[in-house]
Amino acid sequence: MKTSPQSISTLCWLKLRQKVLRHAGFGGGRGVVWVLGVAAIVICSGLLSACGSGKGSEPSTPAPGPTPIDPPVPTPTPVPPAPPSSVFSTSYEYKQDARAMASTAVFSSNLLGLKILDADSRNAVTFGDYFREGVGHYSAFVMVNNPGGLGSAHFFQNQAGVWVDKTSSILKDNSGCQAATFAITADFNGDHRHDVLVTCKGTPNNGKEAQILYLSNDASGVYQKVFLHNPAMINYQFKAEQAAAADLNGDGLMDLVVADPNQSAIVLMAQKSAVSSDVSFVQVTDRIIDSAINPMLPTQLHGVQIIPYPGAAKRLDLILMGGLINSNVGTKGNGLPTLWIKGSADTTVTLTPQPGTFFYSNSGYAQGFPITTMESTDVFYEPGFFFMNLQDPAHTQMRVARISESTWVETLPSMTLAATFGDGISLQVIRNSAGKIVVYDGDCKPQAQAVNTSRCSFITQ
Repeated sequence: MKTSPQSISTLCWLKLRQKVLRHAGFGGGRGVVWVLGVAAIVICSGLLSACGSGKGSEPSTPAPGPTPIDPPVPTPTPVPPAPPSSVFSTSYEYKQDARAMASTAVFSSNLLGLKILDADSRNAVTFGDYFREGVGHYSAFVMVNNPGGLGSAHFFQNQAGVWVDKTSSILKDNSGCQAATFAITADFNGDHRHDVLVTCKGTPNNGKEAQILYLSNDASGVYQKVFLHNPAMINYQFKAEQAAAADLNGDGLMDLVVADPNQSAIVLMAQKSAVSSDVSFVQVTDRIIDSAINPMLPTQLHGVQIIPYPGAAKRLDLILMGGLINSNVGTKGNGLPTLWIKGSADTTVTLTPQPGTFFYSNSGYAQGFPITTMESTDVFYEPGFFFMNLQDPAHTQMRVARISESTWVETLPSMTLAATFGDGISLQVIRNSAGKIVVYDGDCKPQAQAVNTSRCSFITQ
């Protein structure tokens, strides 16, 4: 006859209990026996537990073990910060910083498979550390116009001397202007990275249009497209041909002077926005003061540059470039196409004195350049000399003039480009790392490939 597991357990327990109780009743050893008996009960209970369900010799089922602990998540290795980019107080210095490049040719139409019809679009090119590679690294920004609609913005990375279009990696919205004319580099949002401003002139039919800022994000490396706007988020509309940036009032923000042929020089003072990645501007009229005596401010403005004058603490000088008096091509200049205005800290012209730089068009603060037969499109300064990129009124011929600061006359060697180009000439000029003065724009063939066939083939000592 088989005995059930429950019977075995009950029998064992009853016999043990009887023995314990019987022995616990004898004399002085009663307490000891009681303790031993209780211990025996405990042992028996343990044996019964060890038997599992009491199924005789059948293997027991082990009790479930503790829930395994998930392996620890490794701490991610922090991404090292991007190397610092160079930071300057004027867009002119950002431009001059790029002179360390061996070549400034960016043949965008060839790289993008586009045919560029608007001569101005070729000049919407600027250089900077847009991919956060660090001081001494230069990429190119080019905006290419599209005769059928908005142009497109492109960031080219210089990879072993080859320009590679890497726009999609740092910019989502690369739509541009109706008609881009110029581009400059500066740090507009204060993150110590290189931003881009593109000036836009609109079209004859559509008139003025908004100007575009491409603002960097130091944390992500991605650019955001915004329009140049005031604190009320209203976009500024101009027919702008150039702009220059500088901190005019010493508040650490980059202010703007914009050249629009239809009005006087436009001054926009930067205001830090509540959004850290944004910046707004307020238009003022008291930073550039015209006068009734010569030299007067140029008219039909198409160029502007702000130069930090060396050897003078925090002095900024303004170069305004205007049109000639030439009825054949429809320009109406005042006969003084290029004016150098020395910056002044005089604040007496304002009701509430303000810090920073002011520009006065009068004989004590301004001086007209001696070249009056050609228009300036760009200028750079080296101690003792100004170098002016000049074009004829038809915009088909150009030369570079070397003006002595001490004698204020053109000095040799001045440079001439003899060829005539029906599609216009390059507006920008720079001295490169080889010590050569070169002209460049956003659609230049390399010098070796276009010695006499490109308006950017001009290169000289």
